[in-house]
Amino acid sequence: MNMQRTMHTFTRIAAFLVLAAGTAFAKVAHPDITPVAGIDLYGTILDDVGAPVAGVVVSDGFQCVATDAKGVYQMKRNPKARMVYYSTPAAYVVNTLAKPGDKGGSAAFYAKLDKHAGLQRHNFDLARLSAPERKFTLVCIGDPQTKRDEQIVRYKKETIGDLRAFARASVSPCYAILLGDVCGDAMDLHRPMRDATALAGIPFFAVIGNHDHDASVKGDDHKAGAGFESVFGPLNFSLNRGDVHIIGMDDILYNGSKNYKSGFTDEQVEWLRQDLSFVPKDKIIVLAYHAPLGHGNAQNRENLMKLFEGYAEVHLMAGHSHNHRNTIIKKPIAAYEHVTGTACGAWWRSTLNTDGTPNGYGVFNFNGNKVADWFYKANGRGRDYQMRMYRGDASFGGPGGKFSYGKTANDVVVDVWNADSKWKIVAYENGVKAGALKKLPRMVDAYAAGYHAGVLNNQRPGYGHVPPARTSTSTCTPRKTPTPASKSARPIVSEKPTRLTNTPPTTPSPSRRVDARPAFPI
Repeated sequence: MNMQRTMHTFTRIAAFLVLAAGTAFAKVAHPDITPVAGIDLYGTILDDVGAPVAGVVVSDGFQCVATDAKGVYQMKRNPKARMVYYSTPAAYVVNTLAKPGDKGGSAAFYAKLDKHAGLQRHNFDLARLSAPERKFTLVCIGDPQTKRDEQIVRYKKETIGDLRAFARASVSPCYAILLGDVCGDAMDLHRPMRDATALAGIPFFAVIGNHDHDASVKGDDHKAGAGFESVFGPLNFSLNRGDVHIIGMDDILYNGSKNYKSGFTDEQVEWLRQDLSFVPKDKIIVLAYHAPLGHGNAQNRENLMKLFEGYAEVHLMAGHSHNHRNTIIKKPIAAYEHVTGTACGAWWRSTLNTDGTPNGYGVFNFNGNKVADWFYKANGRGRDYQMRMYRGDASFGGPGGKFSYGKTANDVVVDVWNADSKWKIVAYENGVKAGALKKLPRMVDAYAAGYHAGVLNNQRPGYGHVPPARTSTSTCTPRKTPTPASKSARPIVSEKPTRLTNTPPTTPSPSRRVDARPAFPI
């Protein structure tokens, strides 16, 4: 194949991707260019009036370059590269796979490479935003982990239906990231899940989880992620919205379905270093991945996090745990990790996560280079639904056992989903302050265990009672206790957004359960 035919072929491919991206572009011709000797991957990026867009970061997943004043990028691609893609600039629309005129859909910012071709050209087109999005909302969805069609039906009805209504009511533009385990070792469901998530009507991205890897591939982490990548796009990517640089990365080092660990390869750390070299230090960093890093010893955790030193704020978004918790990290840099409760909760056995947090998603509102507000949005509830409150002697359960918090009737136990170690929670009785609440030690959440283990009689050796112990700081009991006769005890949360309500304890309805199989590996 000669040079002209090669250039023509790949220009047509790029044009097809643009048409599939849901943005109406004027018909503009990408200019003929001659790449530098030794280059085998190049192209141009133009805006919707045909003008070149300079400074756009382009990657093959292993290296990052930026377009020049003529909108040209070029590189010697890595032999393992499967895609070429760009980091959407803050001033431009996020292209999606939606049909022209539709809203939302899976982000389309990439082109697939032909591993058998030599010189390849891939062009991209961008549409300029009418105004900068200094205020926007990022939604984080943890672990839908669907295994069959009926679970996708629930996902669409419960999470996506709720998110669609939320996004329509939002005064700021909304984007979403799936935090991995989109499916539960069911590769054939990735495409239906992409289509289901698109129904939310907002652009979304996805990072890969351990259950999204191809379990038939052993000993080749890169190859095991190819199927997910072909549906959702690059495994390591970035974009810019307002004053926020958002990064998605694969933090699962995979060697089979039961043989994986969390962390990052040296190649990933180098990719991130190059990506960040184009990001000013006054920006917020948001890094999304699957398995929480916390204070653990994930491979290359320290090396990766040190790259964020000096940025305005660093927020880490994870899923995987099937509970909701926040971790304040101080070393090697200051960062805040948000582990988001999941869409499937306790693996579709109820509408609860293993710690009692309702099924739902995390919501983060950005204003400039600050996180103005964040909260956990329970499916089917208003944003004020942020806690559940019990008398200390309440017990929950069924044939599989009874569970309680081990307190007295004079105690109040409050489960606040989104609390962290700095939250202050105070109880009031009949309008009178009863006392500050203190954190309970790590324990099984009696409310969730009462249903999952007690009612469903669902236990598994090695996991103990389902759910496992709550690890967040949001379950508390007061130092001064209200009287048993009082019916108006209420917790007040200070030093964080206070739009909170409490609700009396209720037993989750067995009728909401679809899948009651006994085994559900994390």
